Amino acid sequence: MADYEVPDDLLQKRVDFVAAQTRLSTLGRSIPSAAAVAALEAEPPTEEQLQEWRDVQAKCRTLAAEIQVHAWWAKVDNRQAAEKALREAADKTD
Repeated sequence: MADYEVPDDLLQKRVDFVAAQTRLSTLGRSIPSAAAVAALEAEPPTEEQLQEWRDVQAKCRTLAAEIQVHAWWAKVDNRQAAEKALREAADKTD
């Protein structure tokens, strides 16, 4: 496998994407399900909770798209190996 020098801006996008995914997961667990609300087992989520979830979801979509269209991908000889290098580099920033 070739060694890949991941651009700093792409690496930051990946780090931000993983953080946004983690936040989205946390928010999703904190918002009661529609079934629980319908069964009167939970209060409906607040508009603030729903808006934060929508905002973070939008951020995830935007970052995912920006990562996929980054110019660096056109310069790599093996996209799969380059993606692995990006994931590993992002994991090291934790």
